[in-house]
Amino acid sequence: MTTAVPAAAQTGGPRWTPQQAQGALKDAKDTKLVLLGTAGAPVPGRSRQMTSHVMLSNGSAYVLDCGMGVTDQYARTGIPFSALKSIFITHHHADHNIEYGPLLVIGWINGMHLDVRAFGPPPLKQMTEDFMRAYKTTVDFWVEDLKMKPLVAVDVQEVSAAGPVTQDDNVKVSAIIVEHPPVKPALGYRFDFKDRSIAFSGDTAPSEAVAKMAKGADVLVHEAMYVPAIETYIRGEIAKGRPIKFEDLMAHMKADHTPVEDVGRIAQEAGVKTLVLSHLIPAFDGISDDTWRAPAEKYFKGEIIVGKDLMVV
Repeated sequence: MTTAVPAAAQTGGPRWTPQQAQGALKDAKDTKLVLLGTAGAPVPGRSRQMTSHVMLSNGSAYVLDCGMGVTDQYARTGIPFSALKSIFITHHHADHNIEYGPLLVIGWINGMHLDVRAFGPPPLKQMTEDFMRAYKTTVDFWVEDLKMKPLVAVDVQEVSAAGPVTQDDNVKVSAIIVEHPPVKPALGYRFDFKDRSIAFSGDTAPSEAVAKMAKGADVLVHEAMYVPAIETYIRGEIAKGRPIKFEDLMAHMKADHTPVEDVGRIAQEAGVKTLVLSHLIPAFDGISDDTWRAPAEKYFKGEIIVGKDLMVV
């Protein structure tokens, strides 16, 4: 169920305000999903942040993907960094992992517990160790100055195959392998909380594995590509002199991402209650919610939400 907010928050731009997000999370008794960043591709300067999410359940926070902006967006929700329990990465593209390390260090400075865990595809362990080594001096200065316990390592579990990932008192997490060449493995995740289930496609071409994973879920968050706008964008870039070929770039997009029509079909096949369109490609403000929603509505008869930054679902 979406949280009720004024209509202006739904139609007046790509973001909810921090105050609206905080209000929706205040005293929440059920599990909440916050879309921290809803833009696909590692392109800076847009009104939408790069892909990231946080789920809040029973006072514990679980972050999925760490695109640029995740740390600020997390803070804007009002969720304390001490609540952060686990971080999950779907795949190693910059719009999904570039702020993983900074989230750890800034989170630690602001109260994140040292037993935070991280999950994701290889080489996440090596990446984490390399980042900790690179920022050891920074951490040591804070330790000396504020007498803090040092952040020296993170408990990392690499995920290379479909199946169970982890389980705690709040949630059971499982993963699937999705199609996002040449990235291997690229993951989708399902989070089964006590009161609701939330599935994430990750970045993928249309995949029956996603429909199977999301079967009966309350919420499916699926990447979405609006092909006409992508075609217009590519032709515009070529006209500006960018050295790319239309056919080559469109072949890449179709091999790696899911047109919004197929997103609707997958959601209908999965039988989910709510479909959230996110990781929007292209993430242009000029594309209306109705334009995003219409192709999916041809197939999916449940609730369709066009994701906005800081939206609480």
